[in-house]
Amino acid sequence: MSDHQKRDAEEAFVREAVRRVLDGDVEAFAVIVNTFRNLVAADLARRLPPSDVQEVAQDAFVRAYRALPAFRGDAPVRIWLLRIARHAAMDFWRKTYRRRERLLDDLDDGAAVRLEAAHQEQVARQQADDDALQTARERLNAALTRLSPDDRAVLTLVELEERSMQEAAQTLGCGLSAVKVRAFRARKRLKTILMAIESRKEDKT
Repeated sequence: MSDHQKRDAEEAFVREAVRRVLDGDVEAFAVIVNTFRNLVAADLARRLPPSDVQEVAQDAFVRAYRALPAFRGDAPVRIWLLRIARHAAMDFWRKTYRRRERLLDDLDDGAAVRLEAAHQEQVARQQADDDALQTARERLNAALTRLSPDDRAVLTLVELEERSMQEAAQTLGCGLSAVKVRAFRARKRLKTILMAIESRKEDKT
């Protein structure tokens, strides 16, 4: 089974769990948690201190459960859940900042300076990660603009929006085999363009 087939099977599996939860089977939410626990933890691990990942992940699933009645199904469940997890991570940092401000008010000058320095170091690391991600996004966007409209359309659906091949075929109005071939060729062309962009970057340095 290909990765896309596995993803399609996973999506069908969790959507059935969503339906069961909305029909009153509360225990079916465990299917969603078990399916995406590692995915959410891995995503949060890139955004939070290791000691806080589990707590924020639990908060994210609680939020997801409460938000489930509003789930429209426009995006795959995994994408919807990751958005909720990332909002939970942002709220974590907002709360941390407020606690830090209150704590600084209660510390002597020396301790406050040391705590502020440690915080700034953490912020710098987070900023470096964000800068690297932004750079990668900019390169991807630059590469996408050099593709043909057909290539951009299929990659946007399959890679960026993580639609199934069947969904992409329906959206693009072509057969399943045709969209698989188009996606394969578009990925190769995108890779070639990205390599050229990276090569020019290295030449400039």
